[in-house]
Amino acid sequence: MPLAGKHIYLLLLVSHSLRGNVLSYSSRSVEDYLKAIYKFEEIFGIAKTGDIARELEVTAATVSKTLKRLEAGKLIERLPYEGVKLSPKGRAIAITIIKKHRLAEYFLHYYLKFDLVKAHIYAHMLEHMPEEFFNRLWIFMNKPCRCPHGNIIPGLPEYREEELQEIINDSPLLKIKEGVPIKITRILCSFHFDLTDKLTKAGMVVGNTIIIEKISTNSMVIRNPSNNTALEIPLYQANFIRGIALSDRKHSEWCTTPMRS
Repeated sequence: MPLAGKHIYLLLLVSHSLRGNVLSYSSRSVEDYLKAIYKFEEIFGIAKTGDIARELEVTAATVSKTLKRLEAGKLIERLPYEGVKLSPKGRAIAITIIKKHRLAEYFLHYYLKFDLVKAHIYAHMLEHMPEEFFNRLWIFMNKPCRCPHGNIIPGLPEYREEELQEIINDSPLLKIKEGVPIKITRILCSFHFDLTDKLTKAGMVVGNTIIIEKISTNSMVIRNPSNNTALEIPLYQANFIRGIALSDRKHSEWCTTPMRS
């Protein structure tokens, strides 16, 4: 039996209560840092102090202090003059959280029909539900392998993350020329939803086509040819959007799974 809409609201309330009362501030902080580092590794291959500070809206000094704690706990590894990466221990924790978040997004968007922004926000509230819940939810949803933003759902029992990564031959927008039609393959989500909100309202979502009209020193202009909507986004945010130039002969093989309506 499909889960009724009222059940998910109850889950959200319970999860919010758990997050506020059971988890300490320190635990939440650690998890947020691990998630941020994981996402920056997805985008840049490494996480820098300045990027983490911008993402979590804290000072660089606060980030440095917290990174020392994470390093002492063997959750991260420092690369001198470069940044930090997750240790195997830290990556295991981050993968569990990211998996829960992306499965929750998939359910909220495709099954309960929340828009992408609300699904992203509410998924944060569901991250602390038991892993058993998400394992059953994954099976209930016909074992999806990607979130609504096209990102790999890590830590799934039947898929290897590196194998899924190999079937996408995409690139960040900054590596694609102006004027070339681009099929959006992934939007790497941050803790903030302003980019997701702008892209969604402009119809620039996974599977749709955009064109880079202009690249300047600090920003780029992208256009949705289907509705003629244009957006100017900072180059930093352009790193979060990946796609395939449709003029290329090589096309990616999508990992798709049927969805219940």
